[in-house]
Amino acid sequence: MSLETTILDRILPSACDVEHLKTCAQEVVEEIKDDNLVKEYNAEIMLVGSVAKGTFLSNPDIDIFILFPTSTDRSHLQKIGLEIGKKHLPTYEERYAEHPYTHGTRGGYEMDIVPCYKLESTENIKCAVDRTPFHTKYIKTNMDSEMKDQVRLLKQFAKGIGVYGAESKTEGISGYLTELLIIRYGNFNKVIEAASRWNLGQVVFPNNEKKFKGDPLIVHDPVDSNRNVASAVSIQSFSKFIYAAKEYLKNPSERFFFPNVRTTYSLDGIQHYISKRNTEVIIIELDKPNLIDDNLYPQIRKTLEGVITTLQKENISAIDSDYEVKETSVKFAIEIETLELPSIKQHYGPPVWSENAPSFINKWKSNTFEPYVENGLWKVIIRRDDTDVVSYLNKNLKSSALGKDFRELKGMKITSGKDAICEDNAVILSKMIDKRMSWEVV
Repeated sequence: MSLETTILDRILPSACDVEHLKTCAQEVVEEIKDDNLVKEYNAEIMLVGSVAKGTFLSNPDIDIFILFPTSTDRSHLQKIGLEIGKKHLPTYEERYAEHPYTHGTRGGYEMDIVPCYKLESTENIKCAVDRTPFHTKYIKTNMDSEMKDQVRLLKQFAKGIGVYGAESKTEGISGYLTELLIIRYGNFNKVIEAASRWNLGQVVFPNNEKKFKGDPLIVHDPVDSNRNVASAVSIQSFSKFIYAAKEYLKNPSERFFFPNVRTTYSLDGIQHYISKRNTEVIIIELDKPNLIDDNLYPQIRKTLEGVITTLQKENISAIDSDYEVKETSVKFAIEIETLELPSIKQHYGPPVWSENAPSFINKWKSNTFEPYVENGLWKVIIRRDDTDVVSYLNKNLKSSALGKDFRELKGMKITSGKDAICEDNAVILSKMIDKRMSWEVV
């Protein structure tokens, strides 16, 4: 039995599970179709997503779309869409993408009931979710049952290596993208073989790719040529997928699909690692803003970049960094060379021939160390306001380019050195230190 067959045996839902899923989904679809508001607005109900396409893994979400006529006012579409969703989900919450939708549970499954517009084509898209019914129809038309199993393999592979999901938290490969890759290349192994040869800016379906110049991976949406299905894929996820493909071809293993769980390093192990590198660590902890993940994670990354940029202004290099999202806070770990800075630093001015040169000279002529010329630039040695990195951060983070909801620095706590290497920080420090790929964890 091949490895892929073994994996399929593990991930294919049982006939009983499929029947229960289909029954639950169809029951809700029929129920919503019979809703008076649906009839009043002449809306259509459509099961979409992986359940409709038959490419789902275990415990899938059920996605049901309410397609309103284009004559429906958008505010009405949103209001009525939520009203219908709440009526048919025993437990629910409002969520927001481009517009609100209802998320809840029913029959043991998580379920989204989403309003959108019914369109004849994607030429006049009013909202991103309007494409979804077209995606579902395209996949159902162009994929047979064998290809659907190949999609499941590719999804599990992407999941195992940590790049499955187009949401901001992962910036990886969407379910729809895995389906298109199988349609393009034919099966799981051919996708992996192709991916092992991909280069930056790879185009999968050639079609005016200049429109998406700068994206690591370009996969034109067959239902909307103005959209790159792979636009969410970050350079990190793209690189990881290529490397995983190369490694899988060399040594296929179940661990690419079902990696071992990483363990948190001991404090002694963390201290040994830091001591061996002769570096220091800083942990910055901030209150976690009450945001959905798609808004939270971009702000977390921007905040980490802002902290690193602030350090660089004082010529403090961030050797490594990472973050950890906890229930009520976000932690940022940064590895730097030293916590103590020299009392002086270099400060460069304009070229000697610049019209701004006289003002630079006047500004610093009374400085302890007079300005001088180096390689055509005015330069002066000045004293630092802070020689302690933590003190410097405490004074300057407020003016850093942080994520919007982190700028107030609510709940800020900075620890460094040996104080930072404690049980409470073991997870984030282990995460920063452990550079093994998921399939390399033994």
